[in-house]
Amino acid sequence: MRRDYAFDAVIVGAGLVGASFALLLTKKEPNLRILVLESNKSISSGKTAAADSDIRGIALSRDSKNILQTAGIWAALEKSAAPIESIHVSDKGHPGMARFNRSPNDEDPLGYVVEGRLLSDSLRQNLTHKKIQIWYSTEITDTSIEKDQVRLTTSKTNTVIVAKLLVIADGLCSKIASKLGFWVKSKDLGQKAIVASVTLDRKHKGIAYERFTQSGVLAMLPLPTNMGQPKVSLVWTQPSEFALQLEQVTDVLFLDKLQTQFGYRSGIFTDVSARTSFALTTSFAEEMIRARVVLLGNVAHSLHPVAGQGLNLSLRDATRLAEAIASASNANRDFGSVSVLDKYRKDRLFEQHLIAEFTGNLPALFSSQNIVLKLGRNLGLCSLDFIPILREKFINFGINGRAF
Repeated sequence: MRRDYAFDAVIVGAGLVGASFALLLTKKEPNLRILVLESNKSISSGKTAAADSDIRGIALSRDSKNILQTAGIWAALEKSAAPIESIHVSDKGHPGMARFNRSPNDEDPLGYVVEGRLLSDSLRQNLTHKKIQIWYSTEITDTSIEKDQVRLTTSKTNTVIVAKLLVIADGLCSKIASKLGFWVKSKDLGQKAIVASVTLDRKHKGIAYERFTQSGVLAMLPLPTNMGQPKVSLVWTQPSEFALQLEQVTDVLFLDKLQTQFGYRSGIFTDVSARTSFALTTSFAEEMIRARVVLLGNVAHSLHPVAGQGLNLSLRDATRLAEAIASASNANRDFGSVSVLDKYRKDRLFEQHLIAEFTGNLPALFSSQNIVLKLGRNLGLCSLDFIPILREKFINFGINGRAF
């Protein structure tokens, strides 16, 4: 016998963006019936399998900290978050550099770094305490977009879901977005990002580094001190073939190559954790919304990891979408309608394109050997370092995603 379930909003994906959006939505509009569907079998209630462990250090802007505070999870995260007190940007082999320091008048640091697995765990644990249903190991096998609702057939036997809105937040290779015909323009960058934690021989003092080299970008983010050992989270982008070699070399040789590329600003690298990597692909969905459907997170836009803007942008999207839905609901308007969702799309589109263009062009600019571009980028870094108004604007862009 078939059983139908009715919800106001169904969110596909219990990852960082989907879980954050679910918590934000229930905070903005507590009366909504929300269901989160997660198909990844390595993710289950109360535990995350080793394959899903996320060792990345994730940089969170001030805006993101405030968003997670609204979602109700920052208090649990704060004790395991490392503050970013200053940011150091450099161009290997050239004199240009820029330093951005926390102002003495600032109550908050420039940002924070949390480990991805801790953020995931905190989000999912909070989901279980809210009035949100979560179905794990559940796939959508069929979808029908109707005038007043969306109808979803799931992998659970004889189970059909109807909802006013479907939010797709299950990542870049979303099966449900593909089935619905959403076209995502993607680009394989031919690079991989190597991720690891690195132990230092001295305190990192809360400094985040972004170092541009001819072959890729090297970022080091401060992590909380672990048993007296200062550690940083490394993200090192390299051409795929060279990245594969770096993954396979011994720890000693890896640290030697890393030290050569980075220098000694943070002291000597004494140890490195197990390394993992992921291929770099950028993408942007041609459609963000349709009647009853909206894309959120990496399925909407996937960015180069330079400057750590990806999750921060998606969290700002999530909070604006939650506000748009709550506002429409409180006004007794249909929050799954094209008019409501398109207003959200127009509100977010400029910033999404701005961040995508910035993060997409920056690595190419700094890897170019054109003498004019080399001179221009180094003059630009020096200008940021010495001209206060430019430095202030750039800091505001980095920590809030807005230039003004």
